[in-house]
Amino acid sequence: MIKLSPSKIATYKQCPYKYRCDTDTQIRNAYKKDTPDLIFGNLIHGCLNDFFKRTQKSERNYETLRKLFEEKFKKNFEKHNRIFKTKENIIKYVEEAKKQFKTFLSSKYSKTEPIVTEDFPKYLYSDELELVGKFDRVDLIDDKLILIDYKTGKYKEDRLENNKFQLDFYEYLLSKIYPEFKTAKKILFYLKENKIIEEKSSKDLNKVEEKILNYADLIGSDKEFKPKRNSLCNYCDYQEICPLFKNN
Repeated sequence: MIKLSPSKIATYKQCPYKYRCDTDTQIRNAYKKDTPDLIFGNLIHGCLNDFFKRTQKSERNYETLRKLFEEKFKKNFEKHNRIFKTKENIIKYVEEAKKQFKTFLSSKYSKTEPIVTEDFPKYLYSDELELVGKFDRVDLIDDKLILIDYKTGKYKEDRLENNKFQLDFYEYLLSKIYPEFKTAKKILFYLKENKIIEEKSSKDLNKVEEKILNYADLIGSDKEFKPKRNSLCNYCDYQEICPLFKNN
């Protein structure tokens, strides 16, 4: 069975060989490395999840977010200390966390109550295909769903197409999980730059489904998963075993 998510599709488009490595548990565990940016993003997402799930409305302020971040960092201190490496680097990311928390708290989305935070939906399309993902947050306002995806890294124009497809993919999942509600809008919230991109609901979810199925067919019929040279090759965890590099 193929399990597809927006990130897996983006990885396949970037490099089929990387997709194959990512979906092979043994290879992934042997070569995949955590990075400061990845861990930082997980920490911020975790704090924003707990901000709603573990606190009362009266407690939802900057100090609560700061304490949640400190708690999560200390919980896996040895791992975080190893990944962030230096005291200076830790301070840099702590300051960035403070900035992003203040950005979030200044937005209207810190005041509304979500119905879902950090959820991992699954939809079995067929015996051969399962669609999976991660909802950072879903609000229900006036019987309409609002999908919000937090981004903790820099806004990059060349990633916008993939990010918008991610929203379409998740809207499709929402239509299967909450068929009684329509999605009013989808939001990309770039916390680092306080940039919000709003997308209207898809006019035709059948076209979204068709696009997803086309990717599923493409991946399912690929027998070689050839590596594809791209701008991120030098940062790839699998470079050591990649056919493009192992003879260099």
